[in-house]
Amino acid sequence: MATRVPELLRLYREGAEAMAAGEVPQGEPVSVYFHSRTGAALYVPAAMLELDSELLAGHGELCFASGEAPQRVLRGLLGKLEVRAYPRKRKLRTAARAEERLARRFAGETLAIGWARLAKAPEGFEADDVFAAADAVRSGFGNPPWQRVRDGEVAITGVVFPEEVRQGEKEDAWLFAVRWRRRVSGELEEDAYVARGERLTSEDLGARIPKLEALPGAVVAQLGLGAIGAPLALELCRNQLGELRLLEGDDVEVAQVVRWPFGLGAAGQSKLEVIAGFIERDYPYTVVERFAHRLGSTAINRGDRGENELELLERFLEGSSLVIDATAERGIQQLISDFSREHELTQLYASATEGARGGQIALVVPDAGGCWHCWKLHADEPKDRREIQLPPFDSEGTVQPRGCASRTFTGASFDLLPIVAQAARVAAAALDPDRESVSTVWVCAVPGEEVDAPQWQQFELPVHAACRYCAGER
Repeated sequence: MATRVPELLRLYREGAEAMAAGEVPQGEPVSVYFHSRTGAALYVPAAMLELDSELLAGHGELCFASGEAPQRVLRGLLGKLEVRAYPRKRKLRTAARAEERLARRFAGETLAIGWARLAKAPEGFEADDVFAAADAVRSGFGNPPWQRVRDGEVAITGVVFPEEVRQGEKEDAWLFAVRWRRRVSGELEEDAYVARGERLTSEDLGARIPKLEALPGAVVAQLGLGAIGAPLALELCRNQLGELRLLEGDDVEVAQVVRWPFGLGAAGQSKLEVIAGFIERDYPYTVVERFAHRLGSTAINRGDRGENELELLERFLEGSSLVIDATAERGIQQLISDFSREHELTQLYASATEGARGGQIALVVPDAGGCWHCWKLHADEPKDRREIQLPPFDSEGTVQPRGCASRTFTGASFDLLPIVAQAARVAAAALDPDRESVSTVWVCAVPGEEVDAPQWQQFELPVHAACRYCAGER
């Protein structure tokens, strides 16, 4: 008080420029003072944030996901806005529409709303204040019609108004006022609440991850959705990867949930469908393409395509920016390495060792170091001549759980997280066109019973003299 109040008074006396210069450089959005009902989420896409300021009122649609019936606490997308085409006619024209990728995500039931533009935020913070502000612009919008939802009836109105989003910058913001009612045993239950419009745009999602601006334009082809592959796929999509192709043929077994991203609800289901479905529901800016197949299997379930396995792989890899192999199966790695070499594709391999005592991540860049075969030849060298060290492992770190057809490695999910994180970091760097990458191997050592932090070593992957591919090309 003794120091800041005199400073504030000094800035006030000096005028607006001094006040602005003395401010913390951040915007003051007024909508944050309207507390949304817990659980409500009404998403506003980019098109509804770029409305012509001359449009004062109209109608619109709230769209809900397929299979999700709207209920008392609303969760949906502002999918379409309409205005009168001519001032004195009833005909409507579409003023804004959500982009296709969001429209697909919210392609279920719809509710109608009226909306009005305000010169400033409503004076009060309750639902009735929002209804009154809308009614002042368009008579009747303060008492919207009732519509059926799963647990009663709702009446909805939206308002849009300018607010400061960054210091000195104003843009549109949305608020929604909702009334709800239902009759139980002759008694009328009523409620009303405000829901802030949640901006759902690629720009707003990317604001927190500016260094990953290359990911929305990238295409990744990933094999394997196990304990490393599944969380890795989710990390890439969480950070706005443009397209992810997933190749996997296994189902989730109950015992696997101790180190898989999802629990018992996923047991018995296709790993591919669980991961792909989650991404489509929660990260709609990533396009997911499914390749449901187990490599080496004679049966290919590809519908009417009539592909053989080689044709499936060609389609899986064509046009990819990066190929990720998280299968930890040597034969599959070799196959993918050979296909990727033919297509001049950058490859990333990620795996853990027995007991989750360590892991390896290998980035293979065409014409920028060694290949997958070089990596394996280096690993087979005698220890005293080995240029790339191997990660530690637990000699007793495998187990065959009851009912499992094969042995698997032991280790906790949290011991695998450093490997997942580093693999995601390497993938993001490899997808950055402004960054020059070379073939590199990262080796992780995870402490056994200790709580020391995992230790990483980084090695360049040079061409091996015995590699029949790379050595012969030099």
